[in-house]
Amino acid sequence: MKISILLVALISIVCLSCDGRQTKKEALERAVSEFNLKSTPLELATFHPKGYVEIVTDTIIGNGINVHIKNYSLLAEQILVSNSTEDSSKNASYQRVFESEITISSAFKDIFSTHISARQFKAFDKDQFWDHATLQHTWVNQELSTDNLIRLDISFINPKNKTYKLYRMSIDNFGQQTLNLVEEQS
Repeated sequence: MKISILLVALISIVCLSCDGRQTKKEALERAVSEFNLKSTPLELATFHPKGYVEIVTDTIIGNGINVHIKNYSLLAEQILVSNSTEDSSKNASYQRVFESEITISSAFKDIFSTHISARQFKAFDKDQFWDHATLQHTWVNQELSTDNLIRLDISFINPKNKTYKLYRMSIDNFGQQTLNLVEEQS
């Protein structure tokens, strides 16, 4: 009789301990999966250049013709270069948009003044290059410039597909300009 009471007690303990609760491992797995469903991916954005950039050059050509060029980045405009998603993060890489201001003057008068951006070129040229293009740099081509004719080289890049276009702007003493495409890589 003692054995049967002991056997019944043992079976009762075993049955009562199997109440269907989760093990620690199952509870941890469920908590992790619920957390992953609720969490939003971490978004990491990198910008090139990281902050505002301004490059100013003043060039004197011949007898007192001054060429002032200011190339600068816009903090509010950028081009998405690449976008990738990994486990719990989204990585995006951006290229900042650049623009340029040009002033050509002599000791007596202002000869020429303009603003250059990729948006202006996109308005005249419907090439897909301009959809993701930005000004790279504007500079005086000193080898080709004379007292009577200033030559500026203007390069644009499309960082998304790594193509570029190089233009040459010629400005005479009266402020008349011509613009020619010199080179491009598609």
